Amino acid sequence: MVIRTGTLQKLKQQVVREAIWNAAIDLFTKQGFDETTVDDIAEAAGVSRRSFFRYFASKDDLMAQGMHTYGALLSEEIHACPPSLSPFEVLKRTTLEAAAKITSQPRTLQLIKIGEDSAAAREAEVSCMAAVENIVAQAFRRRCRISAKQDLKAKLLASLTLTILNLSIGQWAKNPRRDISPIILQALSELDQIVSAS
Repeated sequence: MVIRTGTLQKLKQQVVREAIWNAAIDLFTKQGFDETTVDDIAEAAGVSRRSFFRYFASKDDLMAQGMHTYGALLSEEIHACPPSLSPFEVLKRTTLEAAAKITSQPRTLQLIKIGEDSAAAREAEVSCMAAVENIVAQAFRRRCRISAKQDLKAKLLASLTLTILNLSIGQWAKNPRRDISPIILQALSELDQIVSAS
């Protein structure tokens, strides 16, 4: 088996990036986002301070990493939907599939708690939301063949997807043993009732 140098380098970078991120999340959980320093994270990850800054610009940038992963996951779920689905059916399936994957991750509750405990951590995540919304809107444009003239439609689908997920995951976090699907379905039903009543 031949592994190309470029591929090996990318794998190494991914391993180091994940080691830094995992060490940081553990420290943020244990001692708090605001109290944790870049030096603490680098030491826990087994890398130098200089290596930390090769991968992340700051603690805020590191905290925002989860949001970039979130955007990529949603984009993948949108593109995985069967071609026969309507835009709203794509939204429904995407929220159900993404929510199931997000809530099955062991770090999800930790990230929620970190954001609840630190305004700075929460701001770091929120600062990426516009970029995530653009990624999701672009995925809806491509998947649902939405023209440039209908850009509002793609942005609305993206915004609704993120709002439903954020609200549902927040509800789920209060009792994480339960399946999130009924919460998502209830949110979609409430949305349908609001639209139908107007």
